[in-house]
Amino acid sequence: MKMKKKTYLIAALVAMVLMSSQSASADVTAVYKMTSRDGTGSQTIKYADKQHVRIDMTNGINQKVSMLRVGNKVYSINGKVVQDMSQLSKLMAAMGRGKKGSHKKSSVIKYKDTGKTETIAGIKGKVYRFVDNGKQHEIVLGRSKDLQNAVLGLINIMKSASSMKPDDAMKRMQQSTSIKNMAMLRLDNAVRLQSIKTTSIPASTFKLPAAPQQMKGLGNLMKGILGK
Repeated sequence: MKMKKKTYLIAALVAMVLMSSQSASADVTAVYKMTSRDGTGSQTIKYADKQHVRIDMTNGINQKVSMLRVGNKVYSINGKVVQDMSQLSKLMAAMGRGKKGSHKKSSVIKYKDTGKTETIAGIKGKVYRFVDNGKQHEIVLGRSKDLQNAVLGLINIMKSASSMKPDDAMKRMQQSTSIKNMAMLRLDNAVRLQSIKTTSIPASTFKLPAAPQQMKGLGNLMKGILGK
């Protein structure tokens, strides 16, 4: 799955749950099916609490990458290779340092309620349409506190793990008060909630398969390349 599509999904999810408050709830496992021209994949969110969240992402060809939050730390897991994302994001920021780019101000996204409903993975949702960058999209939003908690867990991981800032997209999408406290069930034919369950998640789910890689050597290399 291309990063652009992942980023767009994250932004859409952020918008739906911005105004919701995270509260104590049962363990939640939510699975989204992802479909693109490159094939199909999935994104599984396992949420126990704010400090214990895991995202498993597959691209349909037996490749799996995971993101894990334990406490205030976020890790990337690829097989038995573990990376501390706070260190990686610092390196990425260093690589981009000194590059000046212009940020084009984007218009706010407005949602239109079609009056239709869909039930997806047992959750009844409303069907909305919106236009983004000249393209029309259809999104189904439903109310589920468990799903909201899982999605907020995903958002916290992404915000902690990278320099990616979904806040700008969030401001664009969070326009109508009618969609506050709602979670995404479907986005066009690209993203669809496949299942959600609240059974207990084993503690082993949130354990690292190996110690995180030390990135000091790479950091020094990047400083040398960038003339720092």
